[in-house]
Amino acid sequence: MDHQGGKRVIKGDRKPRGAKAVLIVILVLAAVLIAGYVGLCAYVDRAGTFLPNTAIAGVDVGGMTQAEASSALAGQLPGRLSQLSASFLCGGAEYAVSGAEFSFDEARAAQQAIADQHGSFFLGGWHYLSALLGRAEYPVPLSLDETPRAVAQAIEDCTDPEAQTTWEQTDRSLVFRKGVTGRTVDVAALLDALVERFDHLLLDDEPASYAPIEAQITTAPPAEPDLQAVYDELSVEAADAYLDPDTKEIVASVTGVRFDVEEAAAALADTPEGGTCTVPLQLEEPELTTKEFQEKLFADVLGTSTTKCAGPSTRWYNIDLAAGRVNGTILLPGEEFSYNALAGPYTEAGGYKKAGAYVGGKNIDTTAGGICQLSSTLYWTTLKANLQIVERNKHKYNSGYMPVVGTDATVFSDSLDFRFQNDTDFPLKIECYQDDSHRLHVTLYGTDTTGVHGEPYSVTLSTVAYQNTYKPDASKVPVGGAPVRDEEYARYNGITVEVYQKLVDKNGNTVDTIFLHKDAYSVSNPVYYYNPADAERLGIDPATGLMTLTPVTPAPSVTPAPQTSATPAVTPPAEITPIPQTSPTPEPSAAPTPEATTPVSGPGMEPEDTSSPAPEPPAASPVTE
Repeated sequence: MDHQGGKRVIKGDRKPRGAKAVLIVILVLAAVLIAGYVGLCAYVDRAGTFLPNTAIAGVDVGGMTQAEASSALAGQLPGRLSQLSASFLCGGAEYAVSGAEFSFDEARAAQQAIADQHGSFFLGGWHYLSALLGRAEYPVPLSLDETPRAVAQAIEDCTDPEAQTTWEQTDRSLVFRKGVTGRTVDVAALLDALVERFDHLLLDDEPASYAPIEAQITTAPPAEPDLQAVYDELSVEAADAYLDPDTKEIVASVTGVRFDVEEAAAALADTPEGGTCTVPLQLEEPELTTKEFQEKLFADVLGTSTTKCAGPSTRWYNIDLAAGRVNGTILLPGEEFSYNALAGPYTEAGGYKKAGAYVGGKNIDTTAGGICQLSSTLYWTTLKANLQIVERNKHKYNSGYMPVVGTDATVFSDSLDFRFQNDTDFPLKIECYQDDSHRLHVTLYGTDTTGVHGEPYSVTLSTVAYQNTYKPDASKVPVGGAPVRDEEYARYNGITVEVYQKLVDKNGNTVDTIFLHKDAYSVSNPVYYYNPADAERLGIDPATGLMTLTPVTPAPSVTPAPQTSATPAVTPPAEITPIPQTSPTPEPSAAPTPEATTPVSGPGMEPEDTSSPAPEPPAASPVTE
């Protein structure tokens, strides 16, 4: 103990304050560095992208996701590979292999590289710092789907012809000729060396000059052939002939071929060098050969129909245009026919002209007027062919041009379509055209495998006769004049029918009768204009617009001069007499029979109306036909 100035000083009792401060600073810095490194690791882990300065096979992928890197490799590597080549020597000759013959797995390359950079949380920061200081390069797995052409040529040039085991296919067998001991190329070693060479070429920023690879030629017994590869090359599944969906051409049938790989291996093992062995082929014939398919394709008429087309010429034109677009259509089994998809669009830009159609009871010129006659005739024909109907919509009024009431089918833009499905086992072909007599013909060709066809018929439940309706209009008819018909208003009887499908076999026997649908067609009353002063003379009730009152002859004139005799026109013209559009159909019985209800086709069933009735479209939709 020392005494200094009256104070005691104990030596060595405390550490220097400076050393303690340094220690604290070091610990704080270490904590900051550790925290920063952990934060960096967390950042790298959360980012999930490739680190800066990262490349795969020379393609920069820094900052990309795994998917983006895979896409970049797929876009850039094919071009780079095609510009690279490697050479090898075999038997004193030099051969060159193009990089274009190699394939690669870009997804696997990207997955392996990102897994290396993000495999460990605490190493992520180290990888990031390393990437900032230098470039990280990763290879892409290369492979060969088949032997390069140059290698195959070298094998042919440098191998004894008899050294390799060969095979050939005959009609019913596989003949192997076993090779013999001789000079051969170590193909596996050569291919491995080529893959390694291209790995280096891809990683080089500027391709270096490499010496050619030396192919190894040895004397060895014949190598065992890759029988599984032979099987994969030779075997094929049996396949029926069919119609190509794009070209509509026949694709030939295929006879199935296979052989027993184990049987072939055993036969080769028992065969001496230079000898041959035969392995039988297992053949499987297709269920439908090309010849059989050609004989059955479009061989039968499944259904055919004809309807008479009324004018004017623009209506005939529209029917011709639609028929031309539908004619020749081929439907493969399971395919669906859409009238709108083929015949549309129903616009002037689509090539159609204006023709009469009934809209809201009025006959007006509408673009594509008349096209419903083809869709209706198609519907009737598909019923005869007994095909699956997918969509069919009736007109508002009975069309009159269909021999069977209830077999019409209206279409309208994209809201009303006629669709059916080819539910047969063979392709269908549609033939449709309008002849010079303006008869519309529709025929469905296919392959009749059932012998059953359809005979659609309808049963009338009720009818409503149209009534001449009279409207006063002094501007159209003078006093004393006869009523004048407004040609824009249609004249159709109302009728409600049930439509049935009778299925008949090839012997004429009814096998089934199916209810299809119930249709109620509206009545459309023609309109006549008359002078209001002539209501009593004509017997018209102004309240109802009907001619139901007793006509009143006007009193004689008081003028003494003789008057020219004038008979009041109290009877409307003959054309206003109701004319039914179809032959009367018997009322249904408890068990309706087709014979009593099916109308007979004939001239009397072909009305000459110049317009087609309109469909019942969705609300707020304009009607064309």
